[in-house]
Amino acid sequence: MNNQSKTVNEVQEHLQSGQFNQAVGVAKEVLKENPEDVFCLSVIAQSEFNAGDLEMSALTLGKALVVEPTEINLNRNLGIVKNKLGKFSQSSKAFINAIENNLDHPEILLDVLLLGISLHKISHELGTRTIEYVFHRADNLKNAYMNPQELPLISEASTIGNHIVRDARYNKQKQAIDEISLGFDESKKKRLYDFLDSFHGIQAPKYADPMQKPTYHVFPDLEPLPFYDNKSFNWVEALEENWLAIRKELNSLYDNKTEIKPYIENATTGNQELDTLADSLDWSSIHLIKSGEYNEKLLGKCPNTKAALEKLPLSVLSGNGPEAFLSVLQPGAEIKPHYGLSNIKLTVHLGLEIPKDCAIRVGNETRQWQEGKVLVFDDSFEHEAWNHSEEERKVFILEVWHPDISHLERQGIQKIMELQHGDSQRALAENLENLLSEIKQVI
Repeated sequence: MNNQSKTVNEVQEHLQSGQFNQAVGVAKEVLKENPEDVFCLSVIAQSEFNAGDLEMSALTLGKALVVEPTEINLNRNLGIVKNKLGKFSQSSKAFINAIENNLDHPEILLDVLLLGISLHKISHELGTRTIEYVFHRADNLKNAYMNPQELPLISEASTIGNHIVRDARYNKQKQAIDEISLGFDESKKKRLYDFLDSFHGIQAPKYADPMQKPTYHVFPDLEPLPFYDNKSFNWVEALEENWLAIRKELNSLYDNKTEIKPYIENATTGNQELDTLADSLDWSSIHLIKSGEYNEKLLGKCPNTKAALEKLPLSVLSGNGPEAFLSVLQPGAEIKPHYGLSNIKLTVHLGLEIPKDCAIRVGNETRQWQEGKVLVFDDSFEHEAWNHSEEERKVFILEVWHPDISHLERQGIQKIMELQHGDSQRALAENLENLLSEIKQVI
């Protein structure tokens, strides 16, 4: 027993030294004495896999699984081998065995991802849903990245999975756009299809200005203007006429203190300088509408503000817009340069309380807010703002459609975002146990 243990240790030492062939040779010797040594069987199975002898590799893994039927790596490797052999049902069953017997394992989402890839060959719909389940729990998937040995596998699987999900969503959204745009001239719908292609990475996005780089998506061939002339919009005058009533209502909410939250809350933006404001009340907000969700309680307390919003061409986008909120910048605070999500909308600022030494830069243009006056700009341009005064700066911020986007294009964008958001929400709500139960019925 001691001699054998020492020999197994030798296999491990060879592997740690990068001497794989020597490890295989010693593993074969161990198996002569103990044909059920799982570790050595796994080494032999890997060597057979490397040599392209997939059938033999599967048989060797099967021997190891007789001894340890629930071991996660053995089941994972068998699933991979069966996938390579084109035996997708058997592959899926191996991954399910790994998952169901190791639900608390930190790397389990890797096995769910691999299951989705094999399952996609049997059922496009179930395979895609399984992969989406993983991608919408990306923070947990990072646990697999903690194991350096799994990095190549998870990188390859993530790439394959991304293509599967992208193609499924693209095809669904394209079909919807085909239906919406039926009967329209090609010239009327070209930009919409170009937008869909760039949104899914099928073609590169078209940036009209080097300072314009929206972080989520870009609509092609829109005139790149940092600031817009207020005379271009027939709703500006009415909004400005109601500014005092709007300020009174929003200040009432602000004075109550209970609804004030950091603008960047429980998240990071990826912009290190901007993230200095994360969870800070130096830049705070009270949202009446956030990511398209209307806060009816707060809107009910602000009847004049609500009525003003109802008269505006708000950019309605499932899960993304519109937005409408009080934005407060504390004395000395600075919002560092950053980009907005998209150029399909314009950002509107209505000045409410504006001390001196406050300004906003969009692209290469810098402007000062004025109380009771509107600024309209494209926040897909690099922009920043600052309050160098000793008083709070307050503005009411909302989003409207870019005026150069046609009614057809608005409909198409809304449908794309509706389907994208719906798929994401479904994936977040997906229950793994129920999903596995569905999968078992088709494999």
